[in-house]
Amino acid sequence: MIINLIRRIRRNHSIEHATITLLGHQYPQAAVFGLSGPFGFTLYTSLSAEEVIPIVQEAIKQLKAGRESLRIHPNCGTNLVTTATLTTLAALLGLKDYGKAKLGARIESFINAVALSAVALVASRPLGRWIQTHVTTESNLEGAEVMAIFTDKHIGYQRLRVHMQHTAL
Repeated sequence: MIINLIRRIRRNHSIEHATITLLGHQYPQAAVFGLSGPFGFTLYTSLSAEEVIPIVQEAIKQLKAGRESLRIHPNCGTNLVTTATLTTLAALLGLKDYGKAKLGARIESFINAVALSAVALVASRPLGRWIQTHVTTESNLEGAEVMAIFTDKHIGYQRLRVHMQHTAL
């Protein structure tokens, strides 16, 4: 049961990303962000429901046709968390003796923390992509289909709650 729950979240996350990517191609100036969960995903956007709903269906179609790259998005929260985690750990490692040291050693610790953080920033991009590919999204969307889409206005955006069904888990 837990495994199926995780797979549904990963599948919904893939569809969310693909939808946001396709919307970005068609409406490059639009604001779009989303959240995924076990029952589907929610999009917040400056676009109308009439503009978004066909793109949701197209995203599912393209993912099922093998366009796996659509499930990876550069602005995914996974990337942000990966970057924040690596840079925080790097800074902590670089500053581990900062409070006990004299001024010269403190300056050296600070420089080390900055250098380690820079390395962490560089490493976080490919690592975030890897985590999205292997942990937070899934390419197999067999049996995935839209059950319902609910729309309303929320925090100044059009909110679309896309409820998904996954029959082949």
